[in-house]
Amino acid sequence: MLILATSKIQSNYQTTIPKEIRKNYDIDNDTVVEWAINENGNPEINFRKKRNFKDLVGAFKSDEKTNAVELKRSLYE
Repeated sequence: MLILATSKIQSNYQTTIPKEIRKNYDIDNDTVVEWAINENGNPEINFRKKRNFKDLVGAFKSDEKTNAVELKRSLYE
């Protein structure tokens, strides 16, 4: 494993993502950090961009009648 950078955990359990990592993975304020434990018990971190309702419009098709207000509300539950 190649270690590009390190960061320290602060007293409130926050940390800063090192510049090298942010640049390499195009991390900005719209990035969500996903934490997981793999089958070997090791932590894994993934980055993805936040999605908002406008990003999802037209992404799914269904013959079933839907209620847009209820669909939007379910995104925030």
